[in-house]
Amino acid sequence: MRLEISREALAAIRSAAAAAHPEEACGLLFGNDDLIDGWQATRNIADNRGVMFEIDPAALFAALRAERAGGRKLIGYWHSHPNGCAEPSRSDTELADVDGRIWVIVAGDDVSAWVLNESSVYSWDEHAIEQRADHRVAIPTLSDVVRRFRHVPMMTGEVRHLVPRGKGEDIVPLIAEAGYPAIAPILDDLMQWTADPNWPICMPLIDYLNTLGEPLVEPIRRVLRGTDSGHKYVCLAGMVPKLPWAAQLQLRDDLLRLVEYPSDADRQDNVDTEARAILAGLAESGA
Repeated sequence: MRLEISREALAAIRSAAAAAHPEEACGLLFGNDDLIDGWQATRNIADNRGVMFEIDPAALFAALRAERAGGRKLIGYWHSHPNGCAEPSRSDTELADVDGRIWVIVAGDDVSAWVLNESSVYSWDEHAIEQRADHRVAIPTLSDVVRRFRHVPMMTGEVRHLVPRGKGEDIVPLIAEAGYPAIAPILDDLMQWTADPNWPICMPLIDYLNTLGEPLVEPIRRVLRGTDSGHKYVCLAGMVPKLPWAAQLQLRDDLLRLVEYPSDADRQDNVDTEARAILAGLAESGA
């Protein structure tokens, strides 16, 4: 899902949130499936507006009636978190409707978008038996319903909002769309999501970052000088060999250090072996 919010709508929501501080502000969002370009502030009618919000039903019903009459499409809702956290609270999760609409949360200068999903959990500990023709079938019992907000990557015009918030996000196309040098300020943040190939985001992100070439030298160097041997191995096995020869050469001293003075964790994760192989390749190329 690709989502964008216009600069005008984002600025207006931030302004309304700041004006309501220290109470939560709230309202409606308008647009289409991939663009939020309209907004409306509504009254927060919650009893404890410092930590909760409730959109004025009159404003919500009016927007729905207007949409049915051919007006602007109601794509979602927005509210603010005066505590500075742009992630859904427990009360958000408990009270939200599962209607497929976007939730935008503003917390100071930060902003994020979410969609609430609901899934059923079944248990075989308690189950029913049904007769089906000539055989019996065990039917698991519904044991719980799990409600979770899924983060929706959102283009805001601000590169910091391209930093993933979860290991399963499909945000790499938006990162690639922004491109280099726009993403230069967040390269170290992006590198943190290349640490584990088991994360769904890891390999697509590595594939994109490998297209950058020399700008990756310093972010990789910082990983190689760190303490996460598993991340070092990922960089050495899947990123450094993809760098241009001249860029690899800039990492020579770091590679030598890993070969000559590996930590016990480096040895266990074969970091020294990978570094030695890269150095051998550089030597064959005349370095």
